[in-house]
Amino acid sequence: MGVGLEPSAHLYQEPSSVPHQRSLPITLRGLVLGALLLPFALHAQQYAFQARYDSLSTRYDESRPLIERYFITSNHGAALFNLGLKNEIRVNAKEEFALAEQLGIDSLLATASQHLGDAFNGSADAALQLKYFYQGLHYAQRSGSADDIGTAQKQIATVYKTLGDLPRALGLLKQAVAKVRSDYQVNRTCCHLSDCYRLMGQQDSALYWAQRSNIITDPGSDPYAYARSYYMLGAAYAAKRERQLADVHFARAIEVADSFHVMIPLYGSLLGRGEMELEAGELPNAIADGRRALRVSGDGGNLEGLVGACDLLRRAFKASGQLDSAYRYYDLRVLYADSLINATNLNKLQNMAFAQELKEQEDAKLKAEEVAARSRNIQFGIIALIVITLGIFLLIFSRTSVVGAKAIKNLSLIALLLFFEFINLLLHPFLDRITNHSPILMLLCMAAIAGLLIPLHHRMEKLITNMLVSKNNRVRLEAARRTIEELEARPTDTNAG
Repeated sequence: MGVGLEPSAHLYQEPSSVPHQRSLPITLRGLVLGALLLPFALHAQQYAFQARYDSLSTRYDESRPLIERYFITSNHGAALFNLGLKNEIRVNAKEEFALAEQLGIDSLLATASQHLGDAFNGSADAALQLKYFYQGLHYAQRSGSADDIGTAQKQIATVYKTLGDLPRALGLLKQAVAKVRSDYQVNRTCCHLSDCYRLMGQQDSALYWAQRSNIITDPGSDPYAYARSYYMLGAAYAAKRERQLADVHFARAIEVADSFHVMIPLYGSLLGRGEMELEAGELPNAIADGRRALRVSGDGGNLEGLVGACDLLRRAFKASGQLDSAYRYYDLRVLYADSLINATNLNKLQNMAFAQELKEQEDAKLKAEEVAARSRNIQFGIIALIVITLGIFLLIFSRTSVVGAKAIKNLSLIALLLFFEFINLLLHPFLDRITNHSPILMLLCMAAIAGLLIPLHHRMEKLITNMLVSKNNRVRLEAARRTIEELEARPTDTNAG
């Protein structure tokens, strides 16, 4: 995974966080379903983001609640990132997205989409990264959460930063930092802002944002964020030539990152401090940090770190006059650079295979949605048939039978409820789009529709009741007239006999 990227899961970090669910039709059915889902939503609040390696594979335990399995998987992915296990990250990201789809919670889908983007490493696959980061932005916008939207914008900015488009990355990061609220995301966003300004040569701005990123007080709560913040502070002070302050912050980043096995801040701080030591002529210290960075990068399988460490050692040994060692590390640098090229090519193939798996998964989902759409169309047809049949039945029934006003009122109320539900089913997808999935706006729209239907229903009911009661009265009078005529005829027939 590229140096500029980090896991983006952040949901339910605070107990007050509530999941954003897809809006449901605002009807009695929707209210009942919402009541049924309320315990689930409250139960979900106990889960929090914290990088944790799932060594027991409990994420596959289907007896656990689905929401719990999602967070175990998401936290496992964050731990994989900290350890630099790229292949495992791909598998875990796909599993996390599948769980998020089953839950159907937009904020979780946004986070899982961003983790799919993270699984595509390096600038060579920037297009695939952007595809899933923008997909995450789409889900974030549907959720309506400013924090989710800001997180998605930050993720997109990391791609442009990796590609070297720093002005565009800065623009997105400034939008993101105005939206993100969790300490987790504020830290990440400010770190990226500091990195961009430092790469652009604006050291004062780099230091300002590095200081803004330093909001994690407990290293154990988020080791990556804590170490990354100190790494950014060290790099900013080093860029300003404030050696003593840079050394203090690099040392703290190295201490925490080494304790919690967080790879990126560890070898980054070692190389940053080694560069300062080399520039100051402290060659033994530069060599010591270079060798440690080489070992750490080797343990984490980070070829970019290996190349950087070998280059630092080559220059340090050359400056100390140890040319044999300098040539040795030069050869190692060339070797690791070639390995990095080969690994990049292999990574492209792996990413292509991963992208194909995701495409097949998306195609299967589309087919399932088409089947569900056909099923819904059939159900709509059945509902329409029932409504039409009921109307015809009422008309026939009213012409051939005697119906009381109370029966007419009850039947008309049933017809009104069916008609309202049918309109709701038809209009819900359209209202969902124009209201941007806002439950309040959808409720107002459905209330407006009901406000139009109810007076119309009362007028129609009154009109139909008057018409049918008049017809029923005429039927009764006609029946009474025939009965009287029959009764009047019977005595005459008896007398005649």
